Amino acid sequence: MSGIITDNLGRSSGLVKSASGGTVLSVKSLEVTTTISRSGTTPTQMGDFDMSFAATTSDGKLFFQCWLNTSSDASPTTGFDFYDVTNSAIVGAYADASSSRTRLGWGGFVDNYHRMDLVSFGTWHEPGTTTSRDYTIRGAANSSDTLFINRTGWYQNNATLENAVSASTFTITEYAASAVTLT
Repeated sequence: MSGIITDNLGRSSGLVKSASGGTVLSVKSLEVTTTISRSGTTPTQMGDFDMSFAATTSDGKLFFQCWLNTSSDASPTTGFDFYDVTNSAIVGAYADASSSRTRLGWGGFVDNYHRMDLVSFGTWHEPGTTTSRDYTIRGAANSSDTLFINRTGWYQNNATLENAVSASTFTITEYAASAVTLT
């Protein structure tokens, strides 16, 4: 159906007049329901979050967003970044270089190994191309502790909440360049 919607009857039936030159150009999202564990002192690629994405315009602005359920087996500190696997580069905002410190996009804090922490983060990226790139989320726990995604560090086979499993998401949204100003 096309045409002009001029009455409330059309709107109440779910019809929406499309706007020209939309702001959101494309969206791709994945939901991860598997449990993940990673050991190591620096963020490493979590393959369950691998996603190929091609911007529809070369000047499009990408917004990366995640909601991660995290835990650790001993350490309360976790760290993450978005990563462009194609170009071997961290994507978006991350800390300035400071001595030999690990640079992260964001971190989390789990106060006990049998609890999960919901960590969310978003950042902007300007790929400057319509060529498809492979992106992912990298993560680690402090020291040599194990990072867990979608489960606790406790993880015994019973129905208590401290042994629960969950889901996490990773979404990339492309916005028109005219709708977003990054400074």
